[in-house]
Amino acid sequence: MLDPFRYRMQCGAYRFKMKILSIIPAFDAEKSVGKVIDGLAKTFDLADILVIDDGSGDKTREIAVERGVRVIGHKKNSGKGAALKTGFKFAIENGYDAVLTIDADMQHPPELAKDFITEMEETDADIIIGDRLGDLSNMPIQRRFSNKTSTFLVHLWTGKRIPDLQCGYRLIKTWIIEKADLRTNFYQMETELVLEAARLGAKFSSVPIPTVYNEYESKMNEIGEVFRFIGIMIAHPFRVSKTK
Repeated sequence: MLDPFRYRMQCGAYRFKMKILSIIPAFDAEKSVGKVIDGLAKTFDLADILVIDDGSGDKTREIAVERGVRVIGHKKNSGKGAALKTGFKFAIENGYDAVLTIDADMQHPPELAKDFITEMEETDADIIIGDRLGDLSNMPIQRRFSNKTSTFLVHLWTGKRIPDLQCGYRLIKTWIIEKADLRTNFYQMETELVLEAARLGAKFSSVPIPTVYNEYESKMNEIGEVFRFIGIMIAHPFRVSKTK
């Protein structure tokens, strides 16, 4: 039986039910950002791929521009959460129905983007999160600890089972980012977004993806981020959310 996605691709440009923007937050990612863009370009039009250059000191911006995608630059490095929020603002202002977020370091296979879209179309979930926990053999022990700790706490607070809370490979309906009260600017903003989505009553789902750790350097400060993750999860249930 012919796969419907491939059939639609063979018949011309793939037409999603939703208008989707792919957002790549990037900091000093010249070695990998081009490969991420090339992989996404198999699913998305170049006009629907946005790189947020978060104050890079290398050729990240130049490589993205050469590929023909949109680029928004921060004058200084402001954090992954801040970069994502810049992308979210662009998506809202330009009428996108959903955003696909993906890291710039090739730890997320960009060719799997279509799996997230298919999952959202079939389940009508509001947020799809990549699940790397089917195979932990390649995940550093400190990353396993922070992931499992944060996942346990989110389940404790929200009652929702989200297998891989810290995975940045996500498909998110725009209504969530419009209503979410996002106050942080580093990696913990992704956890904050999940907590806000749960507060807003969003429907969650996941897509299995491989655990990939390669020669491209991750910009996450493992120890510092563990404390930030725990901090946001302890504080979030007790804060008063702003009305949007």
